[in-house]
Amino acid sequence: MDSCAQSLNSNSTFDWSPEKAALSRHGTLLTANATPSRNAAELKFILGNSNARLKPGASIVPVGSLSSADSTSLEQAKARARVEVDVIPETNIFVQGGYIHGKVKIRIRPRSRTESTVLISDGKIRVVGFECIQNEEKRHTFYQQSVSLSDASPFAELLLDSPPDNEGFYVAKEGVHALPFSMYLMLEGGEGTPKGTISPHAGIAIRYIVMISVKVREVETDRRSIAHFYRNCEVWPRLNPSAILSPAAQLIRGSAAKSLFMGGSGKVGLTASLHRIYWVAGQQCCVKVRIINKSKKTIKNLTLTLLRSTVAYRPSPSLDVEGSDEHDADACQTSTVQKQVAESALEMGQRDHTRGHASAKGWWAGVRPEETTEFCHFISLPSDAITIPRARLLEIAYNLRVTVSAGPLASNIHVLLPIRIINFLSIDPPPSFPREEQGLLKFLGQEATPEIDEIPEENNHVPRTANGRVLEPLFEDDAADAEYEGDVRLETDSESLSERSFSSRSSLSEDLATSNADIQPRQLGNAIAQDDNDEFVQQAITALKIDTKYGECGGRFADLYYSTMPENLPHQTCSDSAVTCTPRPPPPAQTDSRLASPHSASSIPPASDLSQPKPARPRGPSSFAERVQQK
Repeated sequence: MDSCAQSLNSNSTFDWSPEKAALSRHGTLLTANATPSRNAAELKFILGNSNARLKPGASIVPVGSLSSADSTSLEQAKARARVEVDVIPETNIFVQGGYIHGKVKIRIRPRSRTESTVLISDGKIRVVGFECIQNEEKRHTFYQQSVSLSDASPFAELLLDSPPDNEGFYVAKEGVHALPFSMYLMLEGGEGTPKGTISPHAGIAIRYIVMISVKVREVETDRRSIAHFYRNCEVWPRLNPSAILSPAAQLIRGSAAKSLFMGGSGKVGLTASLHRIYWVAGQQCCVKVRIINKSKKTIKNLTLTLLRSTVAYRPSPSLDVEGSDEHDADACQTSTVQKQVAESALEMGQRDHTRGHASAKGWWAGVRPEETTEFCHFISLPSDAITIPRARLLEIAYNLRVTVSAGPLASNIHVLLPIRIINFLSIDPPPSFPREEQGLLKFLGQEATPEIDEIPEENNHVPRTANGRVLEPLFEDDAADAEYEGDVRLETDSESLSERSFSSRSSLSEDLATSNADIQPRQLGNAIAQDDNDEFVQQAITALKIDTKYGECGGRFADLYYSTMPENLPHQTCSDSAVTCTPRPPPPAQTDSRLASPHSASSIPPASDLSQPKPARPRGPSSFAERVQQK
């Protein structure tokens, strides 16, 4: 560690910048704007064999005119790596214009007595897309985006134990470090454009990887290496649905005319058209067909066939122009493989109805001689189909073949319509907005546990209605208006609500503790208005139940109060077991003996009472609402 500190102090006079770090003697995993041969060689070293195993002692030749003695080895190819890295994304499917979230693990192994102290540089996260043919012997990178670990993760500095030297290396803390990251996939400005993924044949594929790499340097020996690790993923392009799915300016149309075998001198004309060029994988593709039958035979069959053409371009250096330094992309040998991936057949049904039947077989009646017909038919596109434009080695295109025939022995007539297929993720990507800082702390397991005072007690909760809205306390001044006119007010200020509901938490908890220990909550029964003593009020608070039917209007204590009023209130007499009570005199204009809240289930009058006038509002002071509010 002393030698490391001396190395850092000796270089403290230099100003480090990313531009100077790029000029260091370290090699790089993927060189920007590299030649096709160098790009293929770098991919071969990075990916390893078919099992992702690296060749022992694998190294990368430095960029520029540096000798092979200055080559950079791969840390993962060593028998005992000093630095090990790993990247764990949250998902394996990404869309251009979205974010890649995940976790990076970096392990700095403690050094032994014979080993030197290691320095590491700021890590780099890459997303690489490449195409491969000939059993992945030929590769080419068509898409690449990268970001430094310090820009992708706000906790990258927790890994470092010193300021950077003139080459941008830091002293790393020993141990295992898990760092969450978020990487944005730019819509424009990156190297290339993603195309999606597909593997049409063995040895031919479009692949993507997300990779983490960290440069490593030993202080005493000045040996340099790169620790890297990658995982496979998928990256899809981002497309504008309003532009992609809009109808084409002109119909995509194909026409053909041909005479049928033993069909006379007349010809059969076939015209098929599509109203747009782009279609989504997995959907039904609509084809409009027009048939003009001038032959003597009836057209009985229609077939829609989706054909996939895979074109492989094998580079051939011998075909390059002599004396040219640049590689000619057309100097190659091509091979095309065509395969049928989907089909939809339509057969002629019964043309004339059968006596005694209300329907007939099929919906298409074919095309008889001297008849012209227009109709539409559909074909289901495969969910994994995708059109891949050529970058260098590979191209995948689709064509829709429309075929009509008059029978098994007659000749066929067909036309080809070009079609381009996109993936649904390109027009409707999943949400991938980056998490907030609190979410990152939780992801790291560093979220602070709540204090004891912050944990709500079991009985200290805010009562809520059936639809989740908070019950509003009633005031003595407007209790009557709210009960009879249905003037319900809902609490909208969360701060005032919290102050109002939790101001008397301690007193309520104390009362509940004493009451729950002696009695169990019971039904209110037919308690009358004159029984609103302390025990009744406390029971109303603890045993309140909201009618789910009228919960959206907000349950209130007034509903409970008026729904428990007995019938024949003016003539109410207490039973022998009840406490002696004095009923309140009825209002002078009262014709209905039952009081009810307009928001309770009991407020709905029977059919016989619809013609009766509404009860007048009772007058006189009532302490029920005030006592409920105090409790």
